[in-house]
Amino acid sequence: MERTLRRGVRISILAALALLAGACTGHRGASTGVLTGTARACAGLAYVPTAHLQVYRGDVLVAAQRVPDNSTYRFVLPPGRYDITNTGNPQRPLGHPVSVSAGATIHVNIPNDCE
Repeated sequence: MERTLRRGVRISILAALALLAGACTGHRGASTGVLTGTARACAGLAYVPTAHLQVYRGDVLVAAQRVPDNSTYRFVLPPGRYDITNTGNPQRPLGHPVSVSAGATIHVNIPNDCE
């Protein structure tokens, strides 16, 4: 009887672990979205040949990336509302609001916000 009970416990534990592993890996792509587009670097007096992108959720910086002028950027983010900024000129960071949905790819081209 004890042997059967141990076997049942082991099977239950293995089933729970398999279910947990499937939940963690099977839905991973669907639990995030992609924010992508082309970014322009700052031009004018404060010219920097690189776009300095920052993604905020409220006041919290959640991601940052530097890309050459007129290049593609890509952020993989959980669903939610964000602001993406081009901070090549930190005195004028203009945000571009965007909503990211699970499993979706959102395209936002970031212009030269520094002029």
